[in-house]
Amino acid sequence: MKKVLLMLFIIPVFFACTEEELEDEIINGKAMFYKNNKFDEWECCFVYSLSHKDFSVFFKKKNEVGYDRETIRFEKFDNIFQEQYNDSLNARYYSLIADGDVLQSSYRLDTTANNYFIIDTFNESTSDVSGRFQLTMVLEEWYDWETQPEYDTIRFTEGQFETRINFLD
Repeated sequence: MKKVLLMLFIIPVFFACTEEELEDEIINGKAMFYKNNKFDEWECCFVYSLSHKDFSVFFKKKNEVGYDRETIRFEKFDNIFQEQYNDSLNARYYSLIADGDVLQSSYRLDTTANNYFIIDTFNESTSDVSGRFQLTMVLEEWYDWETQPEYDTIRFTEGQFETRINFLD
């Protein structure tokens, strides 16, 4: 209940900011995990949408010039403090090519696997948040006719993240 009251207090404060100020203030954290047994570290962005009244989390990998290459996206959390498992998770993984705006592949959640997204800590005064996750994703569609997919199934294991919640809209 205390966390809900905090959210009701914080949300109106952000209405005073312009959209440009909010975009300049986006705080990215980091996500660390094993992707098919190979360690990786990506950017992490945690967002609360004022207009949709829900939370989304994005893990992104960029190439050396800053173009998006891979994204894990968790969407439509009504309550981030409730642990999410299998069917209750709304998660996607996709890869991008060219300058980060051409879809190469999309993967959906394998709901028969042991998937989860859990918030471990939340600092009410700073909105810092950390947690852990595990996902098994299966190939849904491959859009790049010039190449073949590297994996039919991708397992993200021992996932951890730390970032700050950004309030947008």
